[in-house]
Amino acid sequence: MSGSADLQFVHSAGPIHRSEAVVAGPLVFTSAQLATDWMHGIAPEARTNPEFPYFESAVAKQTDYILKALSRTLQAAGSGLEHVVKAHVFLADCADFLGFDRAFNRHFSTPPTRTTVGASELLIPGARLEIALIAIVPGRGAERRAATSNAPRPLTNKVEAVAAGDFVFTSGQLAHDARDGVPPEATGAGGRADVGTQSAYTLRNLSRSLAAAGASIDQVVKIQALLLNAGDHRAFEAAWAAESKTQPACSMLGVGSLLVGGTLLEIDLTAYRGAAAPRVIRLPDSDRTEAVVCGGLVFTSIMMAAPVGGAVPASLMPHPAYPHYASAVGMQTEATLQRLSRVLEAAGSGLERIAKAQVFLTDLADFEAFDRTWRQHFPVPPALSVVKMAGLPARNSRVAIEAYAAAR
Repeated sequence: MSGSADLQFVHSAGPIHRSEAVVAGPLVFTSAQLATDWMHGIAPEARTNPEFPYFESAVAKQTDYILKALSRTLQAAGSGLEHVVKAHVFLADCADFLGFDRAFNRHFSTPPTRTTVGASELLIPGARLEIALIAIVPGRGAERRAATSNAPRPLTNKVEAVAAGDFVFTSGQLAHDARDGVPPEATGAGGRADVGTQSAYTLRNLSRSLAAAGASIDQVVKIQALLLNAGDHRAFEAAWAAESKTQPACSMLGVGSLLVGGTLLEIDLTAYRGAAAPRVIRLPDSDRTEAVVCGGLVFTSIMMAAPVGGAVPASLMPHPAYPHYASAVGMQTEATLQRLSRVLEAAGSGLERIAKAQVFLTDLADFEAFDRTWRQHFPVPPALSVVKMAGLPARNSRVAIEAYAAAR
């Protein structure tokens, strides 16, 4: 591990330009881990025996492999699985959830908060899932405390919210009552599925979870809204505006699938309850919050080569007469990183201070071109997650990036 006094990097030996984990203040952010050893695709010890296909669970074996690897990474960063406060999980197929959940729980005596959705595709053929973690580093002033409210109980062994010092992380929540699926109060007129109504129902329950952890909806600094249809982002935004007058950093993304039938989105919140008021960053050419600074960290909104709800300009697409002379994702990655750099500089940070980046592609065939541009900007790379999404909230956008960075 190397780094400065407040930013330490656990280096990676794999082919992807990333760190295995980065420690920023009291928190450690890991890269997303898949069940690969970077030599054999899916690692031999994470594979099932094809001669006995019904005696083992592929997703359970991969989950065990991933969490053992993440445990070693966290130990190298001065933490451990027992200190995890948040897990981000992308499944290749939501039908694998039960096998994943059983294997996941074997590794946690006290479960963390968790957000689990279906990805459109993962980077390694045969991969059933990827997992990324956020944990506390003991001795840095952030104690871990789980909270339970009177909101509908999760059907799984996860907690609604975990307080970690001045931060509160929630599990992803959907509009269901843990009994009958989507309840009547979360449906639109005539019983129709409605993103706005489901958002309002879910945010009310998340408010109860936050309160149990000592925070409120008005202290939220970061939102992830994971939508079945990225084009529904305006309905979610309207529901948020009705619940809170604050404008946190926000990422709205189109996912491949959700775990509960009839639901249209999953919402994940991070709150800050410190004494100093968070600082909102908005560039002069934007009408949206692009980052929030609090507790020594910077949480960014989703960054693309176009504004949310807009379209990528023609200058960032190959000329139709010369489609093979330029890379759309390369140009869009460059433009996105330039804007991200401007946002972070305005926040008192910079690209070199990113602890964790989550990268969302609409086509994994774009990864090589993305990676080529990415490497040019990061001599020392942050922790990294890369996943294919079903859609992004800007027309013709091929890549989106969100980041957690350390303030200077």
